[in-house]
Amino acid sequence: MKLSAGDFLCLEGDFASSLYIVISGTLTGTCNSMASVKRFEPGSIIDIFSLLENTTREYTLKAIEDSEIQVVDHEQLKTILDEKPSWLRSIIEFLIRRNHIGEENKRKSDLVQALPSLLYLFSGLLKELNRNTVPTSLLTEQATRMNGTKPEEVHKLLRILQDLGILKVLEDSVQVESRELIHLLYETLRYRALERKISPNILSMTDQMVLTVFIKLSKQNKAPLRNGLSAIPTSELKAEAKKSMHGMTLTTRTIGSLVEKGILTPDTTLDFHAALDQSEFFFGDFDRIMDLLELNRIFPLLDKKLVE
Repeated sequence: MKLSAGDFLCLEGDFASSLYIVISGTLTGTCNSMASVKRFEPGSIIDIFSLLENTTREYTLKAIEDSEIQVVDHEQLKTILDEKPSWLRSIIEFLIRRNHIGEENKRKSDLVQALPSLLYLFSGLLKELNRNTVPTSLLTEQATRMNGTKPEEVHKLLRILQDLGILKVLEDSVQVESRELIHLLYETLRYRALERKISPNILSMTDQMVLTVFIKLSKQNKAPLRNGLSAIPTSELKAEAKKSMHGMTLTTRTIGSLVEKGILTPDTTLDFHAALDQSEFFFGDFDRIMDLLELNRIFPLLDKKLVE
């Protein structure tokens, strides 16, 4: 078969009744699942997996110069394989399985890489619109324009985040309870990607237990929050920690990292090593601590969800 420059050989999604071998010239292959263009030059074999598995074409193929193509239909291929040693078919079937594994791994990798940019866009739109809902169409459109994320990938990521309780997908919009949690999750993923280590937002189990005690006492405290800050007497914090933390005593060591990170602040200007014994209260931003605890609940589950 001869093609002139600009001629189309087949379209993605067509039923594969034959495979193609490029004898001369060059063809390009494009598909919806791949942003880049693939080149097929002399010697390239195209769509052998589609033909053997009786599925549809992987690419839309177009000649970019005058080309010659050898067409091998299904019956011809079957005859060729039947005439060759039996191990040849086994090798081809193995390659097909490896191809599927590679495609699945790429799909998962694309999903993992698309999440931070989606969270970045989502956080920006929440701030820009100054509300807790964003139209799904607007979020999808911007994600596609920004880095080529496909609509089905956006919807998959939103379903994962919904399963984790981060947001709620409505009929035509996405809703969150905490805008800050979306930004916090983005910053945590960004830090991990850039620094190649765990973000400071990921707390130790001891830190999480101390903050859980702080939140419990804050909810029991009848005094109103002051500028969003909750104030808990040090004596109550020590007593409740001993009850709730399985007998663990609250010490400068167990609370120190939270003070260093500015999550909890003693009502003294002394070094935090002396603060536990000499301060009467510890202050903390109630909403921020709630977001941090929620982040630490969902973060270990997120990677697992992305690669399921």
